[in-house]
Amino acid sequence: MSDPRSTLRIVGAVIDLEAWRRRPGSGAEPGHEPGLEPNHVQAEGLSPERGRRTLARLERAVARLDPLIRRGTGRIGHRVETELLTITGAVTAGRVRDAAERAERLAERLEHPSSLAAR
Repeated sequence: MSDPRSTLRIVGAVIDLEAWRRRPGSGAEPGHEPGLEPNHVQAEGLSPERGRRTLARLERAVARLDPLIRRGTGRIGHRVETELLTITGAVTAGRVRDAAERAERLAERLEHPSSLAAR
């Protein structure tokens, strides 16, 4: 029996990461602050200073969420999981302000006395 033809189509090009890192503006140059890639700041129309403040805001919200998720029941509800995935997607897409706002709202919800995570 012969092997069937591949059903996978070509999906993209191979990227040389070393060449990308050497490229100016890649975010990999010396002295670069991780998480503040130029395209992230520009995508949201934020100045570098505002971008740093927004990123710090996101980090504080994530620091609030971490213990709430860890001390929960061991399982997270589908709404919380969906929100965490949405936050991750916003960060990945460079929408740091949206991610920070969502993380803050989720932390407030989980810190509320009626939440199982708050017990």
